[in-house]
Amino acid sequence: THLYYAGVNGDFFVTQGDVGRPTGLTVVNNEFAYTPTANRRLGGVDEQLRAVIGTKMSYSGKLVLPDTAYAIKHVNYTRAADELVLYNQHNGSTTGTNMYGTELLIRLLPDYQWHTSGTMMAEVLDKQVGIGSMAIPKGEAVLSGHGTMQQVLNDFAVGDTVTLRFSLKVDGNKVNMAQCIGGDTYALIVNNGQVEQSDFWNELHPRTAFGCSEDKSTLYFLVVDGRGMSAGCTTKVLGEIIHYYGAYTAVNWDGGGSSGMYVSPLGPPQNGADGRGAGGG
Repeated sequence: THLYYAGVNGDFFVTQGDVGRPTGLTVVNNEFAYTPTANRRLGGVDEQLRAVIGTKMSYSGKLVLPDTAYAIKHVNYTRAADELVLYNQHNGSTTGTNMYGTELLIRLLPDYQWHTSGTMMAEVLDKQVGIGSMAIPKGEAVLSGHGTMQQVLNDFAVGDTVTLRFSLKVDGNKVNMAQCIGGDTYALIVNNGQVEQSDFWNELHPRTAFGCSEDKSTLYFLVVDGRGMSAGCTTKVLGEIIHYYGAYTAVNWDGGGSSGMYVSPLGPPQNGADGRGAGGG
């Protein structure tokens, strides 16, 4: 009769320029929130709530027409010359683009939901040419095209139907991710029951790790304190700890001053407590 939730900090992020942008693949509630330009380790769960932890991801997005298909280069990433980009609510309230393009506001048809792999159909709700920074209402998305891709979008009108096709592979296996964030660029700290012994972050810092059992049905979250309460640890030691507690596969997430954990029961207070608890690095 009670619900519980727990959370830790996650992905590494940009600290200069586009501050706060994640560096790895990000999926929120079955929807791409960010597709990176470079591979990093990753961790999350698929639509069956089974853990997915991997070393390499492959993303493909397409706008499908009757006789051809055009690449959707990124999701929620800066639109460059001649690119077609998809923006959604995870980008913010607008696309943030300049005026040199065409943008279509779209909404999925009733029989479709967002997935990271599969075909979806949507209706064009609005079209703007040469304006930029189109508003993104919650639950809707924007196709934004520049140059040659602008010319493709110019052929659509309000009320038209567009077909989108996405494919996400993790270590070569197609997957529908429900939630996902990125890790570092080293090897997985635990891989198939073995703690990584050579390719690891050999410095003492606060650390955060995410792991799973061999059958992928149990998730492990680990935070190691540091910079005051303890000395922190290397990612090899991080792997040793999470493996000791049962993780068969695990990835290192962002550490340092970001490391933190929050655990809270939802429901009636017990033993005079207010039902909340927190800890961190």
